Amino acid sequence: MNWTLDLAESLRRLLGIPALRADLAPEKRGELDLDGIVAQRWLLTAEPGSRIPLTLYLPRQLKGRIPAIVLTCGHGSSKSVAHMTYVARVYAHSGVACLLADPLGEEERHPTAGMGTRAHDAPDVAYRCELAGRSVMGKFVFDAMRCLDFLEMLDWVDPARLGVTGSSLGGAVAGWLFALEPRLRMTIVSGWAFSDFLCFRHGKHCTRVPNQKLRAICEWPQYLELGAEHNGLLVMNGEADSIIDEDGSGTVWRDTVAYLTALDPAGERLRVWFCPRGGHRPYHGTKRALQFIHEQLGTPQMTAAEITALNELNYGVWCDRHGVRLESLYGTDLHYRGTTLPDLSIQPIPRAGLAVLTREEIGEPDFTIEGWLETATGRLG
Repeated sequence: MNWTLDLAESLRRLLGIPALRADLAPEKRGELDLDGIVAQRWLLTAEPGSRIPLTLYLPRQLKGRIPAIVLTCGHGSSKSVAHMTYVARVYAHSGVACLLADPLGEEERHPTAGMGTRAHDAPDVAYRCELAGRSVMGKFVFDAMRCLDFLEMLDWVDPARLGVTGSSLGGAVAGWLFALEPRLRMTIVSGWAFSDFLCFRHGKHCTRVPNQKLRAICEWPQYLELGAEHNGLLVMNGEADSIIDEDGSGTVWRDTVAYLTALDPAGERLRVWFCPRGGHRPYHGTKRALQFIHEQLGTPQMTAAEITALNELNYGVWCDRHGVRLESLYGTDLHYRGTTLPDLSIQPIPRAGLAVLTREEIGEPDFTIEGWLETATGRLG
């Protein structure tokens, strides 16, 4: 058997990715009209005991099959967080559909529908996942795979032009999908990197431990080679990102550049981009990211010249103008407030407008970590 197939299968087992896929049973729960684009509310079944509320953004006028992107969430983010909905709508305005789902433990997948809970970081969650032969990272990756399954079902989505983008924890998830998901043709990893620094000297359990297991069976270049033949990759970071480059040594950046350059010296498909003096920001929503999406997937409603000509705005100013509150950790000019995004006259979306579940459904086992873990451990028994 080809070594890449062997390695990919070993990595899927490492994460606890289920081999079987349940019926998605997609259920549409309504939609919003957002000035030229539509935000559809959907409910999917990822696996027994686990269902996914999500928003699917798409152009109002569809002309043939279009590209589609799964947008993965970082720590504390979910489908109603302002910068996530902003990025999703940037994509949709360019003519690329974008699927944005609540991650397990956040928003409508939390017992209280809490925002920014980071419930998957609870110490007992990692232990119980291991007991069930699963992992938190593996669950995030598997749910994103199921979102790709859903996109493939839609007759207006081009299955040959699928991508994934994510920042921070979402960037880590996107990195795993780059290696393990052969259907992808484009990946943007923002606020994350590929380095042993992220195995042994940085990160929370959900990212650090899977990286340690990965390094026990392969080198980073082997891991990256899994996606390199069929998948364009752009890694985007800030030179002053003290969240990821925690010790300020730059090791994590040098390692990433070295690995990708060794695989693609000309940078034809594997690229690294750094924002001068930039911190931990959602770079996957910038004009530079949109240009890469145009190159790799196409942007049916924007030409390359139109993307270049887009006006830009400061995200912190936008938040102040619209009363959007940022977490204290990231709500600084170095980090999220300093982000420069395309100015498309985007307005915040009230959280109620993106709600998929009824009030009575909030906290049901199918939408919580507890319910998923009980089902997963029960299947072992």
